[in-house]
Amino acid sequence: MKRLLRILSAFVAVMVIVTGCNNDNVTYSGPDYVMFADTLQTIAVQDGETYCDIPVSATTVCDYDRTYSVEVIDKGSNAIEGLHYDLESNNVTIKAGELTSSVKIRGHFDSFEDADSIGVMLRLTASDDKIWDLYGRDTKVVLVKVCPFDINKFVGHAVLTSTFFAEYMPTTQLRLLKTELDPEVENGIILKDFLYDGYDIKVKFNTEKPLEPKLEMESDQVVCTTADAFQGNAFENSDNQVRAMQPQSVVSFYNVCQNFFLQYMTFYVNNVGVVGTYANVVEWISEEEYNYLKKQGY
Repeated sequence: MKRLLRILSAFVAVMVIVTGCNNDNVTYSGPDYVMFADTLQTIAVQDGETYCDIPVSATTVCDYDRTYSVEVIDKGSNAIEGLHYDLESNNVTIKAGELTSSVKIRGHFDSFEDADSIGVMLRLTASDDKIWDLYGRDTKVVLVKVCPFDINKFVGHAVLTSTFFAEYMPTTQLRLLKTELDPEVENGIILKDFLYDGYDIKVKFNTEKPLEPKLEMESDQVVCTTADAFQGNAFENSDNQVRAMQPQSVVSFYNVCQNFFLQYMTFYVNNVGVVGTYANVVEWISEEEYNYLKKQGY
């Protein structure tokens, strides 16, 4: 993607350095272009009220306002204006003395399914001499439904399925869990009796970036003994504890709308080695469903 704003910022920074060195005023003297700041932008739709900015940039400052219309292009769009989104205006104005402005878009939260990701293709209708061929006049805006984070959605009753079962717990299809708030960690929870009774796991929900809902965990958490996992086997020079850490090669994530998380864990035994990396899916269910599954023998 073409991060034009970053390029322009870097250009300005370089000019400031040059100016500071030789005390001469250095200004951009190229053509007057206007463009979207990025050719692809992703926006989190978290409610039906908030407008988000789609930046528009110019290469030169003018002493008058510049207004451009914005069109929705059917080709490349699968969202319906009025149903999935609204534009605050079909015009955008870069004010006199300024280089940037923005088109404002609002997603209709209630019109999205939980897993929806809908695209809108927008086009600036500036004259051809104002469009830089390198960047063009279009941008693709992807609207992604992101439910507001609520830690209480991840407290209560849950079901665990894991690729660990197939290798070391072949008679287990799923495991019923109870989860509670971690009193020591913000946005953290404790999964009681995770793989084996008596061994809890702690995880934390990273809520800094709504479009990157990452799940985190501290290393060195004990998930079971080697006797549990390896049919009673023990290892010399080891404490015979199977521990978990979060691998760096894959991303663990959560979904608030669908109330689950996918957590990758690498299991290892100190002074012995790595057991393997396993995918664990935890889905939250109602107390009634939990009790029903418990009666079925899970």
